[in-house]
Amino acid sequence: MGIICKNDRMFFDDLFKAIEQGDVAAGSRVKIAFQAFANAPRTKIGKQIQAMKKIQASGVSTDFSILTKDAFSVTIEEDNFDLGYEKAFRLVTLGEGQDTWEIYNVANGITFEKVEEGQRIQVNKLTGTKTSASVDYYGAALGWTDKMIRFRKIPAMVDLAMAFRNKFWADKADNHYTLISAAGAGNVTAYQGAATDTQLQRDIQTINTAAYTLSNRLKDKGYGDTASAKMVMYANPNDKARINAAFRSTSVDVQAGSRTTQQLVWNIDVHYTYNSNISSGSPQLVFPFNKIQRADAMQPTTYKMDKDPLTLNEVQAVWAIYGAAVADTDQVEQLTLS
Repeated sequence: MGIICKNDRMFFDDLFKAIEQGDVAAGSRVKIAFQAFANAPRTKIGKQIQAMKKIQASGVSTDFSILTKDAFSVTIEEDNFDLGYEKAFRLVTLGEGQDTWEIYNVANGITFEKVEEGQRIQVNKLTGTKTSASVDYYGAALGWTDKMIRFRKIPAMVDLAMAFRNKFWADKADNHYTLISAAGAGNVTAYQGAATDTQLQRDIQTINTAAYTLSNRLKDKGYGDTASAKMVMYANPNDKARINAAFRSTSVDVQAGSRTTQQLVWNIDVHYTYNSNISSGSPQLVFPFNKIQRADAMQPTTYKMDKDPLTLNEVQAVWAIYGAAVADTDQVEQLTLS
């Protein structure tokens, strides 16, 4: 995990002051610092520091900037969080005081016609359906024993905090990848090519066919230029060698001396993930945004409980409120690489 810097100790010193001495200012610094730690995967470290400086300007103690800048710095830089699902989901803003949002599926789109001077524009009637998506509450609690705090068992406490934070972001990724996988299960491109073709040739044909199928299926849905738009492919790292080889073949003739290998002709961003919803041999190809949406009503927020008199444990509870939906499953195509 690396060497714990002196400002990590400052964090736990403040925690001890808040618990044993009732120091309100120290308690406030602890809460905000832990919340910054929980939210760190959402932003790069530099952006986080800038945000913390803005918070400090609201009246927090001057040594808060030192605390939040350096506390947990080693673990933040070493952690690896999978936020790749965000490439597929359009982030929407909830209305004030609302825990749901509506996603409309228009059946017949607007048409533009030439209007002669003095004539009125025809108002097109739109018909269709709507899907309501909602946010849910996600919460967990982290407990530190009195012995850990009193005797500054810093490595053990940081280990617990890391495991706690990792689990939250892993669960959030699971919830989003589950939606992508479920949508793709209804739209499957079988393995393409003839038995006499090489594996590389068949992989390229399969990716091209899946991309065309996805693009063609969406061309009349008002999603823009589906023929040229960038798609996102989610794949298990076990497929990395084959997929990377397929993409390299767009600029390199890997079949030198024989007939030219077919080339990938689609604009695709590949994201590899070990998430269990993305299986080896079954990548998911996504036309992002549009009816694939997510909303964050509340980022991970820390709430501190009073010390339990029966155990002397200190508990930090973290709650987040978010939701996601794939309102148009036609935006996802599953590939079969066998």
